[in-house]
Amino acid sequence: MKTGALLLASFELGTENRGSEEFPLFLPMYPLDGTTVIKREIAALRKAMLSPIVVLAGYQKQILKNHLSHNNVIFTEDKEYVKNDQEKALQMGLETARQHMNRVIVVPVQYPAFSARTLQMLLECKKSTIPVYDGQMGWPRLYVLQDDAQEEPEQIPVEDPGILLSLLEKDGIAQTQQYLKARRGTNELRCKTKVILTREEDFFGPGIYHLLKLIDENGSIQAAASEMHMSYSKAWKMVNKTEKEMGFPFLNRCNGGKCGGSSTLTDEGKLFIQRYHAMVKDMERISQNFFDIYFNDFQ
Repeated sequence: MKTGALLLASFELGTENRGSEEFPLFLPMYPLDGTTVIKREIAALRKAMLSPIVVLAGYQKQILKNHLSHNNVIFTEDKEYVKNDQEKALQMGLETARQHMNRVIVVPVQYPAFSARTLQMLLECKKSTIPVYDGQMGWPRLYVLQDDAQEEPEQIPVEDPGILLSLLEKDGIAQTQQYLKARRGTNELRCKTKVILTREEDFFGPGIYHLLKLIDENGSIQAAASEMHMSYSKAWKMVNKTEKEMGFPFLNRCNGGKCGGSSTLTDEGKLFIQRYHAMVKDMERISQNFFDIYFNDFQ
């Protein structure tokens, strides 16, 4: 029997402004665990050897299609997503899934925190099955697709509180992030992004960024250097090199006396580290997208 997957992502799942360009994102594209919600779900389903993967889209369907353009998924559209509830969307998605597979793992996009073990337990079931944790039904769920009427799904207990975590619930995003961090394997293949600014030689990277950020927070280069387990002289050397390369002061210096000895970031210095931080975050998202394309099969 062929087993695939269905992602329910048709609802207006919330929007907000994110990133240095303040562009709108909705829940399927919310940053999560180094990628986005829906790309993380697709990666987890592919790792379980599920194919094909059908995505039920509606709200922001074209943006979602562009976001997943290299992920080799099948799109189907809920044109009446505004008035359809989740049960109606589920039935619509199952109708499309029936054309491509015999069994389907269904995941509403707002439930990304299931474990690989839960997924494997569902795949070992012979009938339609719902996972249950602490007496509560969760997601994902297995549906066996037949021509006749659907049988009532069975229930299977799992030791996985993640099946109950919805990003739409109060504190759901924070709880999901905490869950994923706790379960993340140390041997998991990941992508790290490091941004270095250079002229004739490298002069600005994560080290000087964190030093300047700590100076801004503590008001003292000595306290910042101590927190980074760095010598006071090395900290000054890094700051002086950055100022020389950029041609403007990053710090307002006040050595003892009436001010008591302090260092604060200049307006240009604050703007510079804000721009660097924004660029790093954007580069991490872009790098993760390419990582998903080139290395998803090695997960």
